[in-house]
Amino acid sequence: MPVCYCIELLHEAVTKPRLASNMSTPPPAPVPSAQATSAAEAAGQTPAKSSGLALAMLSPRRYLPAAAGVAYLAAWAAGLAVWPVNLALNATAAQVAASYRAHPAEAVAQYLLTEGLAGILLGVVLACVLLPQVRDRVAARNAGAALLGAIAIAISLAQCVIGLLLTAAATSHDTARCGDLSALVTRLDGVKMIAIAGAAAMIAAARTPGPLVSGWLRVVTVPLALALIASGYAYLTLTNPLAWTAFISGLLLLLWVTGAGVATTIRHPAR
Repeated sequence: MPVCYCIELLHEAVTKPRLASNMSTPPPAPVPSAQATSAAEAAGQTPAKSSGLALAMLSPRRYLPAAAGVAYLAAWAAGLAVWPVNLALNATAAQVAASYRAHPAEAVAQYLLTEGLAGILLGVVLACVLLPQVRDRVAARNAGAALLGAIAIAISLAQCVIGLLLTAAATSHDTARCGDLSALVTRLDGVKMIAIAGAAAMIAAARTPGPLVSGWLRVVTVPLALALIASGYAYLTLTNPLAWTAFISGLLLLLWVTGAGVATTIRHPAR
């Protein structure tokens, strides 16, 4: 037998068992995802989901609804504190002019705080309450609340401008114009109250799929809406005997707006 042929036979006898042994060896078992996550955390790596949650918790926007609600309360408290005189709803033009002429700085401060700043803060709170529904593409169900809220905010800002014009008219001794502007501001207040009552009622009744505000706020909405309608009627018609209803509706409104801002921050901490 030739030597080369013997060498080939010997080579095949050695290599074939090794190939068979390699082919019969099972592949390594996959590492479970939980173990992989633990290993990544042990190595100092943070999962992406945890990073996003941490960033959301640190975001200042998380506290925006609560901050706006508390600031709304503070703006109204400061605005009411600076104005020393409460005129009757049906006060004469001479009475209005004399009051504003005696306290022009206080009048300007009150309008800027209770109508200008408070109107903007009210819009922030309402937007934060309705914004999650916009993201969930169910905004059409709350279109009525959004529209009435926008009307109330626009009226509040308009009252701020008219109030500044009223103060300027008083300081320039334009008595007739003072009376007209004062009546306009008061009637706009009535429309604003009724608009807020409707917006609050629609928000409390909304189910998209769950309620927009907490249970205690839905309870407060009932007397709030009734009081706002009563005081809105009084202001719209300049009915002074019903002016006391504004005290009740004002307190309930401050409670509702502040509570809605704080509750929204608690209910949606990751926003």
